[in-house]
Order: sequence, then C-alpha cells, then structure tokens
Amino acid sequence: MKSGRDFDQKKIIGMFDAIAPTYDTTNRLLSFKQDEKWRKDAITRALHWVYAFKGDLQNLRIADVACGTADMLLHLVRHLAQKGSLERIYGIDPSLEMLRLAQEKIARRAQEHATKISLECLEARELKPIESQSLDLITIAYGLRNVLDRRAALGEFSRTLKKGGVLVVLEFMRCDQRGILGTLAHCYTSKILPIFGMLLSRNYKAYAYLPASIEGFISVEELEDELSAVGLEVVEKRHYLYKSASCILAVKNTQGRSCT
Repeated sequence: MKSGRDFDQKKIIGMFDAIAPTYDTTNRLLSFKQDEKWRKDAITRALHWVYAFKGDLQNLRIADVACGTADMLLHLVRHLAQKGSLERIYGIDPSLEMLRLAQEKIARRAQEHATKISLECLEARELKPIESQSLDLITIAYGLRNVLDRRAALGEFSRTLKKGGVLVVLEFMRCDQRGILGTLAHCYTSKILPIFGMLLSRNYKAYAYLPASIEGFISVEELEDELSAVGLEVVEKRHYLYKSASCILAVKNTQGRSCT
C-alpha cells in the first residue's frame, strides 16, 4: 500500500472532489456518528480557551480550514448563535466540489448567518486573503494529514491568529503504542474501513488512502514540537476511540514568539 506521502497535493484534492457527494453519509456510517460528537467536543474545548484569553465570545473571527462540506463550520455557527456572536467565519478548502456542497448546506441550514460566512478555495499553506493577527480561532478537522506542506500551513495558522488566539486540530494521528483495544481500532481503520468506504462511495482508492495517510503521518508529540516551532503552545490534548483520533488545542504565544 502506498504511504500518504506518495500522493501529490493535486491528486489528494482530486480525490476529495470525487468523493464529495457521498462524504457526509460515509463519515457518519463509518464512524458510527462519532465524528459529529468529536467535532462538537473539540468546539466546546476550543471556545473555552478562546474565552479564557479573550474574556468573551463576542464578534469572533474564525477560520475553519479544510472545511469540506461545512460540518465543523455549521457546528461553530450554531454554538455561537447561542453562546456568543460571529463577526466573520471563513470556510477554507482546496476542493471546489466540497465547497459547492458546503454552499448548498449553508443555504439550507444557516440562512440567517450566511452574510457572515465566506467560503474560499485555498490551500492551508497559503491563506493570503486573511490578514495577519486577525483570527480568534482556527479549526482544522481531519484535514491536516492531507496537507503535504504542513510546516507552511502551521506557519500560516500562526501568522493569522491573534496573540492568545486558539488553534484546534482534530485528527487521526499516528500512534506507536496501542493497547489491545487500540490495536482493534487500528485494525478497523486500516483494514475494514477502506472496504466499507469503497462500497459506500464506489471509490476504493480514496478510502485506502486514509490508513496510508495515518501511517505516514506524525504523532501527537511530533505535532506538538512543530506547533511550538511556530509559536503555538499546546494547552490541552484529548484522545478518542482508544487514541485513534486526537484533539490538540494550542494557543498563540503571547510572549512574542511567532511567525508574524
């Protein structure tokens, strides 16, 4: 099986264009709806840290990177409609087909907030339309593995976050030490999931890429070092499904070490 690094960025983007129509349904079924639970938990934790540094949740500027069909973005909008307010939220993804479906979903479910949502076809490594030190929060859910120039992307996250701004990474990280249950979970993601993904999406290649990309990815500890190098300090780590998925929360260094 190819490693995740054997794919080039254009092929990865094309793969997500191809599976976009079945992406939501496949994610729900293959994760037994746990992906939504993890997203909501990550948002709650992230906004806790935003509040801790900002003092409120009013007029937030947020970017949801690798937004896909806008699941994370819409969870953020709904949460802040009840417990805060938005000035602007950017949905960023390099897949035009994902963004097309995101736009349709936003039109159905978030009409009253549509003027505050901007969808941008951009790669994570190059967020030029977003001003430096302008964001209170950046979220990236199940997308960092698919960014080949990861260090450039992390640098852009640091550049665009305000001092005290929060980054949340929700991802399937490489785990080198697994217990029995962790090994069973890994067996599911590496052996069983690609088969069911192929049956649901008719695209085996895309779902074979998932375990390959996890095996070729970094560990939580390695990501923590890379975040530190760009001035982002990890403040909380949370693991799900026996460490198969992780939520890493980092805050932009308020002492001045950053990429701005």
